[in-house]
Amino acid sequence: MVAPASPISRESWEKGVSLLKDWGFRVIWGPEIFKPCTWGAENDRKRARLFQEAWGHPEAKAVLGVRGGYGSLKILPYLDLHLLARHPKRLVGFSDLTNLLLILQKRLRWVTFHGPTLAQLPEVTSEARESWRKWLTTPGPSPETITGLVELHPGVAEGTLVGGNLTTICHLLGTPYAPRWRGSLLFLEDHNEALYRLDRLAHHLMFSGILQGVRGILLGSFTGEVSSRHAHEVLGLAFAPLGVPVAAGLPVGHQPANHTLPLGARVRLDTARGTLSFLA
Repeated sequence: MVAPASPISRESWEKGVSLLKDWGFRVIWGPEIFKPCTWGAENDRKRARLFQEAWGHPEAKAVLGVRGGYGSLKILPYLDLHLLARHPKRLVGFSDLTNLLLILQKRLRWVTFHGPTLAQLPEVTSEARESWRKWLTTPGPSPETITGLVELHPGVAEGTLVGGNLTTICHLLGTPYAPRWRGSLLFLEDHNEALYRLDRLAHHLMFSGILQGVRGILLGSFTGEVSSRHAHEVLGLAFAPLGVPVAAGLPVGHQPANHTLPLGARVRLDTARGTLSFLA
């Protein structure tokens, strides 16, 4: 268990760990996961060191973020990716942890897992929990299909699945950690963003140039200030100039139906069928 962003409460910790132990997992953790973050580069370096120590633990098979929140962007300059590369593991999280998911997927060419944190895991649907458990215990690519997507712009596309939290991704633009997505299918989700901010974020992505070569867009949940339906309408219009297939209703994000997705997996989007298929 790691806390590269915000700490976890004792109540959320107990609920999440109880669930993991019921599944047969053994949990390794340090007291820092409960401590509030302090400001400054010294603290950022410390959190990066703790993340690397957890990553290098010889008995750990996966690294799970206890929650999102804020802060993982600031540890990126202090991570030793060569050190991490010597200890391949499965990283799981979402929201603010999009920073880490994307950088490890991009720089190390690993599959990382966009899915519930420990704090959210007890709150998601049984289907979402099973998705989480399956992707953590499956030894390799698993052919399956997500159905029920809503077509916004028609088409069929194949590519590498990438994405995460829209706001967090925009904060990577203009940095050495900005993603490159040519040949990819991009999914997005967000929480507590007004419609005008979502529209601005989408245009920021397009104007930055990183969407050049993206083969399709998938929209997850947009919760809080707006309904997902209105968010999908606004974002569908914003991404229309890309001329690629766009579908909404992907079961990911700050909602109970937050299914786990393997970033870096090969997928196929068919908007007419409303499906996203994982290709083994």
